[in-house]
Amino acid sequence: MDNFKKIIEVINDLIKINKDREEVYIKAGRELTPAEHNLRGVFERKAHESRNNVIQLQNKAEEVGIQAGETVVENSFMGTLYTAWMDLKQAFTGNDARAILQSVESGEKAAQKCYEDALNEKELPDDVSNIIKAQKQSIDESEKEIKSLLER
Repeated sequence: MDNFKKIIEVINDLIKINKDREEVYIKAGRELTPAEHNLRGVFERKAHESRNNVIQLQNKAEEVGIQAGETVVENSFMGTLYTAWMDLKQAFTGNDARAILQSVESGEKAAQKCYEDALNEKELPDDVSNIIKAQKQSIDESEKEIKSLLER
């Protein structure tokens, strides 16, 4: 039973970070000027990626719950893994593209840390670990993309 709870806890933390990540990218897109429409497309794509991550994680949480004969209780978070995104939602330091990119880059690093922490959990079954690894790789690539946009 404890193993089930730990798995659901990890999944729920990742669901939360992805919901927060989606919200930040939507807000970041709104902060851009019409001339920065190319960045808006990048942010919309990343918000969509987070929505897809949430769906995949929710489906896995439900599957794990069914296998364990338990009902899944959402919002059972381990702690403050997602705090950086929560802070970021209110911390755009300016509304120019560079400041926004710097803010979302910080958020991507926070998301990477959450995924690293999740992968360090010893009790995760392979199917859950594989989903987390794939999503982490996507977030790693996202952070690299944001960084390359900052270097321009």
